[in-house]
Amino acid sequence: MLGVKNKLVFPCSGTIIGSKLEENGSFTHTILTSANLLITRAASTSEDHPPLSPEPGIKVYVYLSSGDSFEGEIFGFNFHYNIAIIKFKSSSRFPTAILKHIDGSIPLTTKDELQYTSFGLRPHAEPSDLFNLCPGEKVIALGRHYLSHSLMVAPGAFRPGVRRPGLLRPRFSGPGFRDYDCVELLTASCRITVGGSGGPLINCNGEVIGINFYEHSYTSFLPINIASRCLECLEKNGRVPQPWFGVKVTSCNAISANIFEKIIQKFGHISEGVLVEEVIPDSPACSSGMRPNDIIIRCGKQAVVSSSEFYGILLDNTGESMEVIVMRPCLGRDLSLTIKVINETNPKKYYRWPVPEEAF
Repeated sequence: MLGVKNKLVFPCSGTIIGSKLEENGSFTHTILTSANLLITRAASTSEDHPPLSPEPGIKVYVYLSSGDSFEGEIFGFNFHYNIAIIKFKSSSRFPTAILKHIDGSIPLTTKDELQYTSFGLRPHAEPSDLFNLCPGEKVIALGRHYLSHSLMVAPGAFRPGVRRPGLLRPRFSGPGFRDYDCVELLTASCRITVGGSGGPLINCNGEVIGINFYEHSYTSFLPINIASRCLECLEKNGRVPQPWFGVKVTSCNAISANIFEKIIQKFGHISEGVLVEEVIPDSPACSSGMRPNDIIIRCGKQAVVSSSEFYGILLDNTGESMEVIVMRPCLGRDLSLTIKVINETNPKKYYRWPVPEEAF
């Protein structure tokens, strides 16, 4: 459980994802949690954009179930993805979580059908290091009570296609929680409290597959795939870019039955991809000629099998131009588009803490 000294900010849950033995014999632990920990209640209920940096003078404390507490250090944060990295030191090692990247793809055709076609993306090789997250998959949201620090368990199931954010930019609303417009988020039917934000979403094997965020009637979660990439960016470059592509996409497992039927009728040989629901005017995708109902099947040399993987590819290629292969139903064939993934990062929002002067 994570808490802070300032009473105007929100307590959050968190996950220990790393422990390092230092030369002096102590251990440095890394915790992944929600960036809600770093904002005030006044900011969270504002209609303005998210704050540019954590609350000045904020102190973070880590509370364990044993009753022990430690002062934490803010290593990094990202308000778009709503994640924060907290580090703290202790004289003993603590267990760390097992992280499992998810694969949210569902093939549109069978393997037998694919072998008779001249074109089509092949299914993943087996065995896979990814956890296949299918609709209805049982998941469990974990957190700790902000006063007793006792474990809170909220079982549920993965529910694709539930979140319908109205914007492609984050905004705040209240009282007491973020209105998350990060398009990379997925949803589960687990019911958590505000204090459960930042806690892990696990599968039935006990593996962490996401980070939970509180919403009124369900739980949003950031796939651990994206969170891991953010952590790598923070450790390597001191910041997390925010790719701007200009599309809203849906994985095949969330496509409506009517659209699904039309895709199969047009492209019976296609195996995987993501459907373009919306193209933002004047965006890089719009300028390249991408249209709604296009099916993105490849970005650069990587096959696109799910929305979470697509957004991960954008994060890896921010600032670069890449070839994007789409299947267009109205033409009945594939097209090659060249699109540059723009970095729209506001350096004050996405840099490692403290923010370096050269970032401004």
